[in-house]
Amino acid sequence: MHRLIQLVPLWLLLAALPAGAATPALLPPSFSGWQITEHHTGTAPAQADAVNADALSEFGFTDYEQATYERSGRKLHIKAARFSNATGSYGAFTLFTQPDMIAEQVGDGALVSNGHVLFYKADVLVDAVFEKPTVMSAAELRALSDSLQTVSGGAASLPEPVKYLPSQSYVPGSSHYAVGPATFSRMDSVLPASIVGFDKSAEVATGDYRTGSGIARLIVLSYPTPQIAMQRFRALLDWLLPAKDSASVQQDNARVEEERKPSFQGTLTLPLNTGSEVTFRRSGPLVILVSGSISKSEAISLVQSVNYDADVRMLQPTPVTASALTRLIVGCFVLVAMIIAVFLVLGLFVGGAPFLLRRLFPNREFKHSQDIEIIKLNLRD
Repeated sequence: MHRLIQLVPLWLLLAALPAGAATPALLPPSFSGWQITEHHTGTAPAQADAVNADALSEFGFTDYEQATYERSGRKLHIKAARFSNATGSYGAFTLFTQPDMIAEQVGDGALVSNGHVLFYKADVLVDAVFEKPTVMSAAELRALSDSLQTVSGGAASLPEPVKYLPSQSYVPGSSHYAVGPATFSRMDSVLPASIVGFDKSAEVATGDYRTGSGIARLIVLSYPTPQIAMQRFRALLDWLLPAKDSASVQQDNARVEEERKPSFQGTLTLPLNTGSEVTFRRSGPLVILVSGSISKSEAISLVQSVNYDADVRMLQPTPVTASALTRLIVGCFVLVAMIIAVFLVLGLFVGGAPFLLRRLFPNREFKHSQDIEIIKLNLRD
């Protein structure tokens, strides 16, 4: 019986855990006059999108909710997916963008096309389709975005390589992001996945840019350290060199220079097996490449516009204020008072112990070491 009573708190704790660890709902029951009429949820990527389940898994998919809202006879169909952080939601956002979409201000980023609105906010991706869109549709979804429960802090930050895509001449909605072979296979890239090195925690961001000759694609490969980026740069160089012709010696010279100088970060232009060229360079932990319809001079300029910027933060000294001085002075007085109190306690203990012993044991004689008699021998006698 006693052991049963001891186990009762454990049962109560286990019963309370599911409620405390429950995942919050993705979509609100209502917003901007829209009322939810039906919805269902799931945690399997295949339930959310059977075709792209492997890509969603790489992006850190956790759960989704699909719902239908109604207002004044109109319907709005929404599918929301949650990921482990904003890196996953942004990656999925780039996975589902379409070329005819235009940018809109909803959440952290949005693209719209004929009543179809795709936006992401922190770790949540939302795909909304209005049956009858109006000029207020975007504003209504902003209210939905504000009501979403999302992560904050570092988990809400965009992927690092995406921040290095230049804005000048950028084609809106053309960016893509990959963290593994499944997501990388959805990209139209000139590189094979084996060269990228996803086993080295590689991240890939791409974007299209308008040039004087057409459209070029910029690829930014990001690695945890510059040493890994250097290794992948050499692997890329080895992969490109077989495509050269016998009359070309520039590639051989570039390879020798790279092997002799591990810190080499110059810009190289080498031919591809497809007959086109790729211009690339390394900057810190980044490897940057450009291919497509672009002149050599434009390619070099575009590649050199991407430079790794180390985030070095200086610790600023704490400013000295009146309140800080007051706390310092008070702390000094408290410390002195504590020291005095300690010495008082020790004094009472040393001085009061003999007196207390005599009171407790009156029949015993307690002599101080100075009161002990010493036997002296008078040797002169």
